[in-house]
Amino acid sequence: TNLKTCKLDKDPCLNQGYMGPACKCLCPPGTKGKNCEVLKMSYEDAMLKLFWPNSTKITKPNTVVQTPGYPDAVNSELVMDIVLQAGKCERVVLTFEGFSVMERSAQGLCQSDKLAIKSKVDDASPRTFCGKEILPGQVFKSDQSLLILSYHGFNYAGVWGNNGGTTGWKALFTKERIPGCTG
Repeated sequence: TNLKTCKLDKDPCLNQGYMGPACKCLCPPGTKGKNCEVLKMSYEDAMLKLFWPNSTKITKPNTVVQTPGYPDAVNSELVMDIVLQAGKCERVVLTFEGFSVMERSAQGLCQSDKLAIKSKVDDASPRTFCGKEILPGQVFKSDQSLLILSYHGFNYAGVWGNNGGTTGWKALFTKERIPGCTG
């Protein structure tokens, strides 16, 4: 092993880092420092940023979430996930200010431009919206402390050279106490 090659009894690398063949710690995403001792962000958040740079996790209430450039929805086939996280015994409350993306197809499907909202990571049947199906002031609440928004945008600029008459979407993330929760 590298520890033996480096003449070390114990691995000095922290935060899931490990000793590399050059006798230096190899640090996982989200950490830095000689021994990976500085935790910049959780591994989960670092991987989210690495593979989905437009995606984010938000825990601070009174945060506005929106499509980039709202209300000018010229998104180049943007794909992003926004994870909204409330605290223990709290639920996410999401209030929409505006929502205007491509309409459903003739077959009733949200195809190229859509927003899916789910309360569980493994939810196989999220609520999916397109067109103007979410009204200003409409509120969505999570079952527990998590609400996940998955957005897939359409390349309006590439097809029409403008936003196709849509604005994207904008909402406010707040949270509220779950009645009766003592966890």
